[in-house]
Amino acid sequence: KMGYDSIIDRLGSFGLFQKRLFVLFFLNGIPNGLLITAIVFLHFVPTHRCKLPFYERQYNQTQMDRVRQFVSVTTQMNGCGFRNLSTMQINQLLEKPSFNYSEDIIPAVDDVACYEGYDYVSDTGIESAMMEFDVVCGDAWKKPMISSLYLVGMTVGTLSGIISDKLGRRPVFLASTLLQFLTVFCTSFAPTLTTYCILLAICGLSHLINYLSAFVIGAEFTTPNRRNLISISSFISFSVGYMIGPLAAYFVPNWRWLMRLHGLIGILYIPMYWLIPESPRWLLSHGKREEAMTILGEVARINGCNVNKEEIEMILGEELDVTKDEVTEKGLLFHVLTVIRNSRTLIMVLIISVAIVIVYFGISLSVDTLSGNIFINCFLMGLIEIPGLIAAFMGVKYCSRSYAHSGFMFLSGFACLLAALLKNVHPIATLMFALIGKTANAGVFYIVYVHTAEIVPTNVRNVYMCAGSFAGRVGSILAPYFGYAGKFEIFGFFAPYLTLSVVVMTSALMTLLFLPDTHLKRLPESVEEVLKMK
Repeated sequence: KMGYDSIIDRLGSFGLFQKRLFVLFFLNGIPNGLLITAIVFLHFVPTHRCKLPFYERQYNQTQMDRVRQFVSVTTQMNGCGFRNLSTMQINQLLEKPSFNYSEDIIPAVDDVACYEGYDYVSDTGIESAMMEFDVVCGDAWKKPMISSLYLVGMTVGTLSGIISDKLGRRPVFLASTLLQFLTVFCTSFAPTLTTYCILLAICGLSHLINYLSAFVIGAEFTTPNRRNLISISSFISFSVGYMIGPLAAYFVPNWRWLMRLHGLIGILYIPMYWLIPESPRWLLSHGKREEAMTILGEVARINGCNVNKEEIEMILGEELDVTKDEVTEKGLLFHVLTVIRNSRTLIMVLIISVAIVIVYFGISLSVDTLSGNIFINCFLMGLIEIPGLIAAFMGVKYCSRSYAHSGFMFLSGFACLLAALLKNVHPIATLMFALIGKTANAGVFYIVYVHTAEIVPTNVRNVYMCAGSFAGRVGSILAPYFGYAGKFEIFGFFAPYLTLSVVVMTSALMTLLFLPDTHLKRLPESVEEVLKMK
């Protein structure tokens, strides 16, 4: 009996219709990459010190230089307090031009907390949200927590798979796209830190729903030998957005205007409403045969294939009716629980997803801890993903899924290990191996999406795609704290890269031992087909 893959192959597995989808999903992925890099700049915290507004109003620039010199000598420039000098003490200090800080007695004053805000010392020109809301010193712990809230939003977004499998791929994709741009734009007007946190979490929510829905639609419109190609479009475009992000931040350094720019880009995506169709595979699995026939007929027309509705019906046969009846009688939850109960493969996917996402975001969000220019480093982090994705694409095309999957993970883990060991030896070497770890991990990120889509049945495919992503996002919530811990000398080279290395190399071994090979195999249509996979 022939099924859905057969009709797609007959209509054109990568004809003009699929090429159009490739371009659309490529464009769709760019804003997702922009948003990740925007967080790096939104949460940038440069060197800072307490503001001295009273002094600055009272004395000229030359006098202020002496006051600042005194403050910087008697306290730490990055400290969270300053010497509470009285007017009389400052006048005494200014009247003594030959004041020697090492020999003379420093006035006996109290150290007090910064109650007038902070001065930020940076040559980047960045005006970040963390600077505006003064998330430093005693509040510095809030920075990784706020980044984690974005990832919490992405974690909640993974649960959309249940909605997508119930209501359809297209409506969920369109709704998440609208929500994404609208929320990003509204974030730029956040009056308080609390409002900013809530809106950022919603940005993460819409980001992942959009990303997953696009991936699943693309995978279900082509055959196994072409699925690899159309799926990679979203990943490469994410990297392109990652590269554009630091350029946008360089020319628009104010975080509010940067978010407004990213939000207004959504106007360019309005045509998606007419250009993105529903997945015929989903329609057929839910008994909506007539709608599926209409869309398949449109695919045939655009691809220039002479196949009429009767021929489509004949090729499909009765196979998809059986799938529909099975779901209707036993229910979606039955399929989900059955596959989990009988397949250690899917359990391994969930565990491995945690490791991959922790490493990806652990490296991405700790870019400000690396030596060099933050704009260049962030650009390189995006650029280096593209060769990793191309290499992963070739690996998936010609090699066993398990070998490609574990191989890239081992490379990422080894690079992170060297980055950790060389952190206190040479900062440029650390940057180089961090980039190698990022490119390998980007490849793994792509492979695990392809691999997961190929080991679950159609009726619950988006549920499991989202379940794997959910597991990864739960782990990613910890990722911002790796970069935060790296700022403390007490952790030395153990944070963040040594820990990331252990996590990803352990997962690489699990991948090699437990995941089946799905190279060029048709997508499973039922629970029974999944359980037979070796």
